Amino acid sequence: MKVQSVLINWNYNMTDIKNYKLLPTGIDSFTEVISKNKYYVDKTLYLKSVFADDGSAVLLFTRPRRFGKTLLMNMFADFLRIKDNTENEEHTTSVDNTILFKDTSVMKDATFVKKHMGQYPVIFVSLKNVKGDNFTEAYENLAEEISNLANDFNYLLESDSLSDIEKRKIARLLDDEYLKDQNNKSVLTSSLKVLSKSLYKHFKRQTIILIDEYDVPLAKAAEKKYHDKMVTLMTSFFDVLKSTPSNTTRYSAPVFKVVMTGCLKVAKNSIFTGVNNVVVNTVLDTQSQFTSIIGFNKNETEKLLDDYNLADYKNMVRENYDGYRFDDAEMFCPWDVINFVSNNYKHKLNHQEYKIKPDNYWINTSSSEILKDYVGYLSSSVTQRLQDLVDRKTIEVCVNDSMNYDALKLHDPDDFFSLLLHTGYLTAVGNTSENNYTVKIPNKEILDCFKANIKKAFDDSLTLGSDKKAESLATDFLEGNTAEIVKTLNSLLSSYVSIRDLATKSKPEDFYHGFMSGIFTVSDRWIKEYKSNFEAGNGYADISFRSSDMSRVAVLELKSSSTEKDIKNVAEKALLQIEEKQYAREFLELPTVESVMIYGIAFFNKQCFIVSKKVL
Repeated sequence: MKVQSVLINWNYNMTDIKNYKLLPTGIDSFTEVISKNKYYVDKTLYLKSVFADDGSAVLLFTRPRRFGKTLLMNMFADFLRIKDNTENEEHTTSVDNTILFKDTSVMKDATFVKKHMGQYPVIFVSLKNVKGDNFTEAYENLAEEISNLANDFNYLLESDSLSDIEKRKIARLLDDEYLKDQNNKSVLTSSLKVLSKSLYKHFKRQTIILIDEYDVPLAKAAEKKYHDKMVTLMTSFFDVLKSTPSNTTRYSAPVFKVVMTGCLKVAKNSIFTGVNNVVVNTVLDTQSQFTSIIGFNKNETEKLLDDYNLADYKNMVRENYDGYRFDDAEMFCPWDVINFVSNNYKHKLNHQEYKIKPDNYWINTSSSEILKDYVGYLSSSVTQRLQDLVDRKTIEVCVNDSMNYDALKLHDPDDFFSLLLHTGYLTAVGNTSENNYTVKIPNKEILDCFKANIKKAFDDSLTLGSDKKAESLATDFLEGNTAEIVKTLNSLLSSYVSIRDLATKSKPEDFYHGFMSGIFTVSDRWIKEYKSNFEAGNGYADISFRSSDMSRVAVLELKSSSTEKDIKNVAEKALLQIEEKQYAREFLELPTVESVMIYGIAFFNKQCFIVSKKVL
């Protein structure tokens, strides 16, 4: 039924749409992309940069999520993997790798292709599912991942090149229940070493190891408070990195190269102890041969738009999804661009340009759990810098490019901004000195994500974490303690990040109204009949509420002052408005009400001025 609806509603010629390749939305398999004739942005030339004989034996690439890391790693595996001459699904595909790569750029280098295509046993493991609410869950997920991985190489059990002892080691890796028993931890942690050595002996060729999302186990462990145990486990697990040529004699090493991807560069003394010559490429590095390896650069993005007849929307795409700078390259998030094209090129074919619009595709893919942990620990100066970012300004930060996830619990501001940078909320636009960078929110989409995630965390802290302040504020408003109200509000304002957008026409009062409403949403235990923007007297009052016993009332009128000098006058005008428009009249007429306080409150930036009057 759904398909019929599409056919009925679209007026474009089906021949026209067949001229366009399907887009690989959410597909990480290179084989699937090519064999199903989906659109592919060619990154195959980077095989030469990564797997050159004189390159580093251990490479780590860190980029934000949804930038195409997994597809890149799958492409590496499909190009390099040697056939095992079995029916194993992992290594026997319906499409030969020479066919998969026949139209790609790397095939122009016949010498490289002859030397490297299909010449290596490849171990490709993703750690994205190695997580859990506790260490045991995460441990068992790793065990299951390794058991599935070992099953890809079960043909080794029949290898004439392996001893019975070596085959028994492989057999133990195939038993997931055995691996899940933490008494057998050494078997689990040595799994990559066992597999790489066995493959080396079987094929008489060095192995390549690809590890995707290498830092997920540590990130999730830090969130769930079992980081130390996970570091111990992963340090042993990554011991295989010492089996590379940079750590042993080049031709006796069972592993030719290890390539890893993740979001953050974890400090070497955390899990890479004893591993030499690890080359790390982050969003800040200036290694030009890797600048555009992950993500779409400007030319790739514009070609994609041209190919789908959306060239007229380059500015729209740039405003919403551009803004990242990796070294000197202008970069786009592939997830965004592909989704934009996929959702809109049919509108263009159907001459319904009015339907073409930029959606937010990143907001549901980003993780902000660790960021939320910082809320409540950042100083007012830090929250002011966050405010500057929301207002589309640049700020100066000291970036920690090598972090321990567990150190994030110390809530260091430098780590906070470093985390924002490496997870894609910020991008560097300048390097003022070593480790000091000028950063900004890259584009409109991320600004919306910033507001929704980072700012929401501050809002939650303001409301959920401020019960005592909310209670005291409610009491002070009802009792007329104006000085205490000013003190409390200024304290809360100093750590509150607004979502005001300089490009919108919304009134400044709207922000402050939201701020006050956020406070009183957790005050229902101490106040009753909270009203906001309601009809009263001869107009609409901003806020009113009554005490829990209904005997006392507070009526508030909020204003924004354009200058600090005028803040007192603005507050007095707000109070006068309450009186002239009789906002408190209905309460004054109730026999059960014993006290009515009215307040004119003026705000300027993150400070307030209040005048009050007891009218009953």
